[in-house]
Amino acid sequence: MRKVLMIIFICSVTLFILLGSVLVLGQLLGLVVAKGSWVIDLDQNLASTVFFVTSIAAFSGYLLSYTKKKNTEG
Repeated sequence: MRKVLMIIFICSVTLFILLGSVLVLGQLLGLVVAKGSWVIDLDQNLASTVFFVTSIAAFSGYLLSYTKKKNTEG
């Protein structure tokens, strides 16, 4: 179970960082070139996906904290 949660956590955090960066940099670019429609379109089309992936990362990280790590002494 821990291995599956770890894979979900790593994938969702990676995707969250990538999509979040695209969202922020795209909105920043829209502000710099004075294209308000870019900012609005990114917010309407990408923000909900970023929030969803962020919640998956948060819940999987929370559940991961309750799984025990195997002891590898020997």
